Amino acid sequence: MNAVSAIGLGHFLSLGAALFALSIIGIFLNRKNLIVLLMAIELM
Repeated sequence: MNAVSAIGLGHFLSLGAALFALSIIGIFLNRKNLIVLLMAIELM
């Protein structure tokens, strides 16, 4: 129970920002493969 309370709002926001940045990078680096492009948009 103590490990769950150690996870704060900053952890969730940083994880969300990292996933959002990863999807932006995936969109700009991959223009040819439609499946990967759609997966990056879905990740966003």
